Amino acid sequence: MTLNENNKYLVTYLVALFTLSLCLWFTSINFQTFNYIVLGFCWSFTIHAPSLRERLELKKYKFSLLRFIFGVDNFLSSISQKFYLKILLRSVPPMIFSGLCFLISLEGVFIASLLGSIYFELIFHRERIIRLIKYRREGL
Repeated sequence: MTLNENNKYLVTYLVALFTLSLCLWFTSINFQTFNYIVLGFCWSFTIHAPSLRERLELKKYKFSLLRFIFGVDNFLSSISQKFYLKILLRSVPPMIFSGLCFLISLEGVFIASLLGSIYFELIFHRERIIRLIKYRREGL
């Protein structure tokens, strides 16, 4: 059985989300903090989905909220050319959304969505990170 690009994307990152959830479930963190971490992961998961990005280019989605979120993400990623700063800037919108949720519930640590976002970005850019580590190790 062969998987196309969309299915590989879904399987890879849903397995990563399941692994993250399983690891966090057995820790002693607050349930709301757990939700913030998963929110950060799912936000980045949605932003990077290849099929959704193609669909939002259609004219009928011109004024949708999701297209606005994609536009904000593209703007934040274009601010800096540095790889690590770009990852940090892409983590700002889920932190803002988590902050708004925190104002309603006043429970958990809303900055934890940064951890979920960074976890996704580490998996999404794993080949590049491995090359960077290998290059630095060879340079020593």
